[in-house]
Amino acid sequence: MKSAPLLCLVFGAALAGPAFAMYRCEAPNGTISFQDKRCPEGSKEQAIGAPAPPPLVNGADDGQRAQQIQRNQEASTRALRKTQLESALLPAAQSALASHRQACEQELSALRARREGTSGRFPGQQQTLTDALSDAQARCDRQGRELADRLETLRSECNALQRSAR
Repeated sequence: MKSAPLLCLVFGAALAGPAFAMYRCEAPNGTISFQDKRCPEGSKEQAIGAPAPPPLVNGADDGQRAQQIQRNQEASTRALRKTQLESALLPAAQSALASHRQACEQELSALRARREGTSGRFPGQQQTLTDALSDAQARCDRQGRELADRLETLRSECNALQRSAR
């Protein structure tokens, strides 16, 4: 994680151009000037005394450093994902499952109460409510399994990330 800012600094420095460069500028009228900024448009420009930027990777050690940087980036990505899982995704999945169970229990209780209120007096309506209760139960079970599976998948991913961090 500490090498990522260093890597950005190295790339930024390489792209920014040489440090302390001097420029020889020849204007269209032939006058020559020396300055520390780039020449105006239309002038001939020549960089003077600017060292070439060092290569980013040059040698066996640099190959190992590049591999270490890659490993550090991968570890950082895993740590970020684990943090996302623990702080947001797992709590949201647990909350969604709990809310679903509560909503289903309320819906099923209301259907049972309506069915019991019609017992003996309205046989056709009682059958309709029994069918609705059965459908609601099946839907609640299916959606509950999907939410529980999602929660378990997130927990498994979090555990795998925990094991890989060791």
